[in-house]
Amino acid sequence: MRIIILGLCLLALLGHARAELPEGASELDFQRSDGERMALFTYRPAGAGLDAPVVIVLSGLLRNAATYRDVWREAADRYGYVVVAPRFSQRAYPGAEGYNLGRLNDPDGQPAPREKWAFTAIDELFEWLRSGGYTSRQRYYLYGNSAGCQFVHRMLTLLPDAKAEAAVCAAAGWWTLPDRHTPWPYGLADAPFEVGSKELSALFARPLLITVGAEDDAEATPPPRHSPGANAQGSDRRERAWFYYRHARREASELGLPFAWSFSRLPGVAHSGARTSRYAALQFDAFERLGRFEPERAPPQR
Repeated sequence: MRIIILGLCLLALLGHARAELPEGASELDFQRSDGERMALFTYRPAGAGLDAPVVIVLSGLLRNAATYRDVWREAADRYGYVVVAPRFSQRAYPGAEGYNLGRLNDPDGQPAPREKWAFTAIDELFEWLRSGGYTSRQRYYLYGNSAGCQFVHRMLTLLPDAKAEAAVCAAAGWWTLPDRHTPWPYGLADAPFEVGSKELSALFARPLLITVGAEDDAEATPPPRHSPGANAQGSDRRERAWFYYRHARREASELGLPFAWSFSRLPGVAHSGARTSRYAALQFDAFERLGRFEPERAPPQR
């Protein structure tokens, strides 16, 4: 009997070892609950164990998840992060509706079930990593740049129970304001899914750092959307980010809800996923050590 038990323990240990993320850069094939497949571009620095912080990285308009994973490699080595960059394909998540706005509707324009949303893929893939023995962390850090930031702030608005410990949202072209008076998609009135007090309370209480380059002006590439709803937020990403943050802070105050957000402008930075990634990495390190962001701290220079 003792031999059998020892053998089973050895098999369990071997199975656990096989589940460990490969060291360095790798690509995993993740299958969602509905059968849809998604590539995960990962990086695990040497010596990073199962308790290493997990950072989920959302790329911009080009959906170049592998490139963003590579941008994060230096920070992963410096701070000991495991980086996971999911690729949302144009085929499965077409256009801004499929990615930036979370694929909330089906191809016929009707509200899609939650398990089909792009937003719900994040918690789903994290639980897959946990159940597969790739990480022992209970929560993850979340970063999105440009279109990825649009994804992040709408995801956190609609999913109050998301397992993001903290998030950095950089340089969105335009925003969905957290109020129930401005029409969707610039606000939550007539949104495909109702956002109530529970969602807003969780959103405002979550540590969320809104950041934008101080040089990310109207001439930046790609140019931000110009429509009446977007232009009401400002003429460029700098003005719109500040407008979103101030609007949220005021909304939280009027509702009597705790507000845990931060805001920063990055001196000398235009529209750069690499520069905001380095800044986000620094901020997640601060959060790991202190339990809060340090938005005034500048990222290390190369």
